[in-house]
Amino acid sequence: MHEVAAYLRDLPMWAAALLFIAENALILLAGVGLGTAVLRLSRAVRLMPDTGRAELLQLWLAAGAVVLNTAVTLAGWKLWTLGMIELDLDTTWWIAADLLVLLLIMDFASYVGHALAHLPLLYPLGHRLHHRFVDARPITLFALHPGEVIAFGALWLLVLAAGSFSVWALAGYTVVNLVFGVFGHLGVEPLPVRWRRSRFFAIVATPTMHTMHHVNPARNLGFYTTLWDRLFRTLDDDYDRRRTGLAASPRPASVTSRLS
Repeated sequence: MHEVAAYLRDLPMWAAALLFIAENALILLAGVGLGTAVLRLSRAVRLMPDTGRAELLQLWLAAGAVVLNTAVTLAGWKLWTLGMIELDLDTTWWIAADLLVLLLIMDFASYVGHALAHLPLLYPLGHRLHHRFVDARPITLFALHPGEVIAFGALWLLVLAAGSFSVWALAGYTVVNLVFGVFGHLGVEPLPVRWRRSRFFAIVATPTMHTMHHVNPARNLGFYTTLWDRLFRTLDDDYDRRRTGLAASPRPASVTSRLS
């Protein structure tokens, strides 16, 4: 890993940019592939209507997200080469601890940012664009306002600059973030009911949680866990009943009323 790091550190800017745009394009393709596979699962319970093909605007926004995420990755690489971001390259037991810390920090920071994005003054400026798309497509995760992509990227770089983290924990976080993002934007619940009834999924967010957010945008603002929604009382009152299969799924008719 140290040899790879030395190679990356000495890359010219143009080569790093090409490498990172390929990386972010692969992440998008992996997300779409994962989402498509989940939608084909026979046990997946549909929560939202299947709206067919993605809109052209979604495709353009997803392409823009790849470009902007490449810029964020390039900025992070530059900060790393300058010593402003420190990465632990060794394989130790601290990888798991670093990953847990990153998830909790980003979960809380994203919750706060998401809550701010839904304020009446700020919502029309950016986040409303994401909410115009009904959750039923793998590409929806990437259909974001450019300002939101930059804001999340800046937050990520700020967290990395605040401490030293394992490079393997960063890779693990990228995978976890992609999986949660894709699962939350498919409009289906692929997890068996017996899993969702466990104490683990009382804390860890299920796909149902974010689907319900798109039905009722004032609720379920968290991403990876329910911790902050429970603490700040923004969890949908009916979430636990729906999570455990004791209540019906969100009605598709209620979705369209939120898209204006």
